[in-house]
Amino acid sequence: MTPAERLKGMTLLYVEDEDVARMAVGAFLKRQVGVLLLARNGQDGLDQFQLNHPDIVVSDLEMPVMNGMQMVHKMRQLNNGTPIIITTAYDDEAHACPEADRVIIKPIMFNELLANILDCLAERAARG
Repeated sequence: MTPAERLKGMTLLYVEDEDVARMAVGAFLKRQVGVLLLARNGQDGLDQFQLNHPDIVVSDLEMPVMNGMQMVHKMRQLNNGTPIIITTAYDDEAHACPEADRVIIKPIMFNELLANILDCLAERAARG
């Protein structure tokens, strides 16, 4: 299976509170993956996660209602096997998210994001 076929066969949840970023990255991801779910904050992301069981989650950290770290922690309690990629503008200890599989520092480079998604999917497949 090619990388493009793997992406087309998956459901991705993208959680981002900034409308412009959510729309721009979301438009890119919509062309890459089979099903794209969008959420505006951590609570919305957690709700989508529970309802739709995505194959992978890409999320911002600093969000209203529930921040990304809280959301990731709750997701891990529900399903520890789902890969989670954090996107953040902050590169410091206060914004470290050890429960995430990957951290991407903003601005998001689309090729870097796709490479990380594919790496996470490959690692999950290798774990069985």
